[in-house]
Amino acid sequence: MSNKTKVLIIDDDEKSVEKLSEVLSDYPDLEVTGSAGLCSKGRELVAELKPDLLFLDIELPDCNGLDFVKEVKAANAGTYIVMFTGYYKEYEEGTFEGDEADYLLKPIDELELNKVIKRYRRYRMLSNSDLLKAPDPHPAAKGGEVFTATTYTNELRVMRLCDIGYFRYSMRRKVWEVALNDHSFVQLKRGTSANDILQYSHQFLQTHQSYIVNMHYLLLVGTTKCRLYPPFDEEELPIGRTFGRDLRRHFQEI
Repeated sequence: MSNKTKVLIIDDDEKSVEKLSEVLSDYPDLEVTGSAGLCSKGRELVAELKPDLLFLDIELPDCNGLDFVKEVKAANAGTYIVMFTGYYKEYEEGTFEGDEADYLLKPIDELELNKVIKRYRRYRMLSNSDLLKAPDPHPAAKGGEVFTATTYTNELRVMRLCDIGYFRYSMRRKVWEVALNDHSFVQLKRGTSANDILQYSHQFLQTHQSYIVNMHYLLLVGTTKCRLYPPFDEEELPIGRTFGRDLRRHFQEI
């Protein structure tokens, strides 16, 4: 059985399918296993091929690709979906912050495609790693870089960086909180500033006045929100105007 990534393309523009297939053939770990021009045929191929990577056009003759995303996720939750469109400007206000994982503009820019492939590979690597499994009850016991902080109750807490998804500022308590991958929150002592957190590790990057993300879990950067890898995939962190450009620059460098 091949270990190559199974790629499926659903797009009614035959020239775009040919061009994308041609460019993808240069990636030795990818294999285009099928293509379709309609959602009806796409459904059959998704069920049959169970693709790892799906390029999905938004404007299809028999359905809207954005609606089709939910069907794909229901049939094969592990599929990494790339919305393939020439009309991003019409959708940019929050459209790409739902169930889809990524997007690629038409006509194909090979440099942008390469960034998409890099993000897919990182997603696949993390999906197969222990980082997405249940956390160890004693985080320091397995080693690795740790985050040591004083809590709101004046206790000293040690947390692995790989267990931290993001930080959020609680307006009610006036403290920063650490979001851990067991879905719990640790409240840091009063007086801890965003700068204190950012200086602790280069993995931490501010997305908003009240949010700091662990770049290790960053999956998708939209126009106003960003999404994270599991187990933080149900969270959407806001992106402030003053932080967006720096966030995107660092994300592209991952």
